[in-house]
This record gives sequence, structure tokens and C-alpha cells, in this order.
Amino acid sequence: MTQANFIRPHRWWETGVIYQIYPLTFADGDGDGTGDLRGIIQRLDYLNDGDPKSRSALGVDAIWLSPINKSPMIDNGYDIVDYQDICPTFGTLADFDELLAKAHDRGIKIILDLVVNHTSNQHPWFVESCGGQDNPKADWYLWQTPFEGRDRPNNWQSYFGGSGWTYCEQREQFYFHTFNSNQPDLNWQNPDVRTAVYNIVRFWLDRGVDGFRLDASSVYSKDPYFRDNPLKYGATDKNDYNNYHHLYDKNLPDNHQIIRELRAILETYDNRVLIGETFIDNRLYDSVIFHGVHNDELHLPITFEFPFSPWYPGYLQREIEKQEKVTSPDAWPCYFLDNHDIPRHLSRWVECSLCVDSQAIAKAAATLLLTIRGTPLLYYGQELGMVDNTDIPEERLQDHAVIKSETGETPPPRDGARTPMQWDDSPQAGFSFGKSVEPWLPVHANYPEVNVQTELADPDSILNFYRRLLQVRQHSSALQAGRWRPLIHYPHEHLAYLREAETETVLVAINFAYEQPFTLDAPLNRAGWHVLMSTDYETGKVMALPEHLQAFEVSLWQQHHE
Repeated sequence: MTQANFIRPHRWWETGVIYQIYPLTFADGDGDGTGDLRGIIQRLDYLNDGDPKSRSALGVDAIWLSPINKSPMIDNGYDIVDYQDICPTFGTLADFDELLAKAHDRGIKIILDLVVNHTSNQHPWFVESCGGQDNPKADWYLWQTPFEGRDRPNNWQSYFGGSGWTYCEQREQFYFHTFNSNQPDLNWQNPDVRTAVYNIVRFWLDRGVDGFRLDASSVYSKDPYFRDNPLKYGATDKNDYNNYHHLYDKNLPDNHQIIRELRAILETYDNRVLIGETFIDNRLYDSVIFHGVHNDELHLPITFEFPFSPWYPGYLQREIEKQEKVTSPDAWPCYFLDNHDIPRHLSRWVECSLCVDSQAIAKAAATLLLTIRGTPLLYYGQELGMVDNTDIPEERLQDHAVIKSETGETPPPRDGARTPMQWDDSPQAGFSFGKSVEPWLPVHANYPEVNVQTELADPDSILNFYRRLLQVRQHSSALQAGRWRPLIHYPHEHLAYLREAETETVLVAINFAYEQPFTLDAPLNRAGWHVLMSTDYETGKVMALPEHLQAFEVSLWQQHHE
């Protein structure tokens, strides 16, 4: 299986690195305190300035933008009222076209978030659908009337808490929403809905975007009979989303046909990528099915097993090995540590680790993410070592989508992982280019030390470690596309594995231990290795592999083949 991946040609989304931007908090170009497209344009040279020897650019290949479509912003852009326009919060279509052109000039691809499981309840489609049961869009959403004796059509729950059904007095029926009540789910069994969505996809592809990340791509299709989901064995709280087996509101077989149809549209264009959030309760074996039986669905299914793993070598390697075993020869894995919906990895792992050196964990995590076989997704600020802001006053919280369940429990707001990018030590971390205007969310208090400007000046910073690692990856066929082979099968304190290509082999060694060195016991010819980069050895040095890994050591060694 891996041999096929060893020899076949690879596409840009397999060898490249994708960087996720949360536009509300990346950069504020017009000085109103909210991130926008002009801010992103002004920061493009930080992401990639087109110079392979750049002394300041990060060096990513593509950026994925969280939603920028026109929206009332109740769920910060994931509730859309016009798919073919830009939300005024972010700018205009002309601003987007400028961003697209200037990104392409620098070799940066643009990937858009495509939110088509649901719309806003203010979308003209839904407004018309609410008008009655016999209008042209009456069947564009999931409407139901409860059976006699029931107060809801069925027991489907909202992912954000509470029932997934909300009553519409105008229509005198309930509509279903997987997420918040202002996000009614589209009826994907209606062919007119499919046609409308596919026209939206073509609109943006014709404009020049390089692909899409499908939001909640495993919940498009619902059971046409609206059967109750079975309660899990032993569960007593019927208001808890996680207490159900989601047989009838998620991951139905028809869902794969929908994604195949989306992929077929992209195949009529050159070199476009389809990424999807599979959102199926951390079941890797189900997630990889979203590649498609004939590799005709998602190019890159996003799964959550890897980021949710404990910070422990054995668990992390287990997730990588599972991914290697279940990914077909024609498909490609995808990995990430952070995104806009979960706490940042340093907030998760440093708190749970005996290690108090967050910089060591950041460098080890960066090495792992950027040297295993698969496409890495970086989340803005991850390269600085940004952590969650847990001191946001309640009145400043912006995550209004999560709501209390009927039991009174509230999912934690996601604002802590969405705070402004930390550019420098000027007022508000340079988010509004030196202006002291209050940003959309409070900047983390650590910004005077953790910011782009300060870290660029420090050779040992997390940012410069990411930059060097990305440069090494860019020039290594083994790290971009080679086979992955573990050298230690039951690791406790360190990871060691090979990336192998026809012209080179790269050995990656990461020591998780912070008290003592560990023996690097691997069946290898130990002579004649070049140091690609290391926390303990000089880059470019030719050396025999050491007997031990030092505390917190991260090292990459290379051998060229004849």
C-alpha cells in the first residue's frame, strides 16, 4: 500500500502546507477592530513572499479562509445569507479578487470554507420556505409535524445543545437544525437544492479559488423517514447529543453520493482540492471512507483522532499507524493540531503533561506534524506558540452559537482559540497595524513576548523553528511524499521513524522526556548522516547517529541514495 504512494506523482495539496486563517482575528486592515480581507492582503508576505530564501516569511503553500460570505454573523460567518457575496465585515468582492490575485502572485493557493449543510434563517431561501407548504421553496429545508402525543418530530438533538427542532409559527411546522436554531439544515434530497449549491461551487471556481473545505460534510443527508436515533446503552440523559447513536441524522450512505457530485464538479477544473470535516465522532475507520471507494470523494478528509490524542508517544504513533493502515494507495492522509473549534494544542498538552517547557512541546509537535506522511494543516498563531486566552470577560465573548441544553449545561465557548494574531508588541499586538482600537476579541496578555516581530529576531524561537522546518520540508522529497516507517514499535518516551524516497532517507527522532536522555536503539547503519536540523547539533554536519537522544531533543538526519 505505501509502496504505491512511494512512487506515484503527487499533487500540490499533498506536498504543500495549508494555513488556516480565522478572518475575524487575523489582521485588521481598516482599523475598526475586526479582521478583514485587506488585513490579510497586507500580511501576505508573512505567509509567503515568493522568495524561497526569505528571512521573514513562514513559507506556506495555501491558505484556507474560515467563512467570508455575507452573514448576520450570529455564528461568526457559519450562518450565510448570500453565498455569492462577501460579508461587509470583511470587505467586498473586489477585495476578495485582489486577495486572490496577490496570493497567486506569491504562489499561495486560496481555499474557501463552503458551508452548505445549512444556511442562515435570514437567507432568502429560508424566508420563502417559511411562507407556507406550497411555495417553490417549501421543500428546501427539513420541515416536519410531530405525531400526535409528541412535542417534537423526533429525538434528534442539536450539536450545540438542546433539541434540533424549532417551531415556525408562520408555517406551523418544525424545522431541523444540526447546529443552532438560526442555522436550518438544507434538504439535500431536493434536486433543486443540489443544483443551487452546485452553481455556487462553480461561481467560486470560475472566480479562481483553488478549492473548498466542506464544513460538517458528513451531515448533509438525513433519514427521509425521520426515525428516532437509538439511545446509547446505559445512557439516561436524553437531552445529551453524545448519548445517541446518530444513525439517522449523520453519515448516511447518500451523503457520499453528494460529495461525489461535488468532487465531480471540481474535476472539471484544473488542480482544485476538496477537503472535508467528517465530523463523525472520532471514528477513523469511518472517516477514511470519505476518500470514496474509487477515491472520488474528498481529497483530504479531516479527522480528529490525532489532535485529540494524549501527548504521549505511544498514543500519537498509534494514530499515525492506524491512518497508514486504512488509507488506500491512491488516497492521502491529512493531519492537524489546532483549529477554530478546539483549544490550541499547547493549551491541551502542556496542562496535561509533566513537562512545563511549552517551547519544547511546541517544537516537538511541529516536528511531528510536518514530518509524518500527509498534508499538514496549520492554524494561525500556532507557529508562534499561541495559547488559549482563558481570561476573556463574559461580556466580550463572541461565540453566540453554543446554547444551554435543557439540562442547563452549556458547551464551552470557542473564543479562547480565536483571539487576535499577535504581530508585534505595539498596542493590541499590532492587530490593527499599531492602532490602539479595541479588537473583536481581547488579545492574549502574553503578546509582548509571543509575537511575530519578537520571534523573528530570536533564532531559537518557535516561529523560526517552524520556518526552518518548512524550508527543510520544501526541499525534501522524502518529507513531502516519501513512505513513513516507524523504528520503534511501542514507544514510551520518544518517537523515531524514517521517511523514505528514491533519492533520500530522512530519520526523525523526537525525545519527549525532560529529565534524562534515552537510547536511540534502531537497526540502522549509524555512519554518514547529514544533520538537516536539530535542537542539539549543527545543521549540515556529517556525523554518526548518536547513541542517545538528549532531553527534549528534536533531530532530523538525512542520507542520500546512490
